[in-house]
Amino acid sequence: MASTSTGSKSASSSKNPKDAPQRARGRATRTRLLNAGVSVFSRRGFHATRVDDIARKAKTSHGTFYLYFSSKEQLFEELVSEVAEEFNSLTDGLPVIRDTPEGREALEKWLDAFIELYRGYGPLIRSWTDAESPEAADGPVVPDLLGRIARELATKVKVRSSNRLDPAIASLVVVAMVERVNYFLATDQLRGDGDLVGVLASIALDAFFGPGH
Repeated sequence: MASTSTGSKSASSSKNPKDAPQRARGRATRTRLLNAGVSVFSRRGFHATRVDDIARKAKTSHGTFYLYFSSKEQLFEELVSEVAEEFNSLTDGLPVIRDTPEGREALEKWLDAFIELYRGYGPLIRSWTDAESPEAADGPVVPDLLGRIARELATKVKVRSSNRLDPAIASLVVVAMVERVNYFLATDQLRGDGDLVGVLASIALDAFFGPGH
């Protein structure tokens, strides 16, 4: 029995080192294809993108693409899932918004994280929210990303009971504003000079607590 076990372990250990570089190369190729998909879908939109465009951007072949993905739809759906997971995690980290210096600081920190995440995925997000994505990828998780942020934000805003403001509506307006500003940045329609985070935080807090809060 000991001899059999040793032989099996020896065969396994002799196989793994040989296969490891191939597995590492495979993971690297797959990652390049996904990154290329972000770039090409963002620039061309879903319908105008071809598999060859993605393969060329990834510096690989048409045939290699199909070793990892059955279609551009499958690659797109994986990107959607990845982006949704990151934005859901960001949403879970939304701070409580109070009319205090600490509340402002927490909001600015969250806005900074939002801007950083959107910088990488913004144009891709717009490609599906503008209905440029295939029907299969246009499921509830896709268009609902910003809606979920707005709903979560509404639960975190602590306004006085005497304030007639509807936190749900105010949160939706604020999130729409933040997303659109970041879209303009991502598509080079707006320069990010100045204290963008501070301006967004001030507008949001004015919306929640009134001008001159």
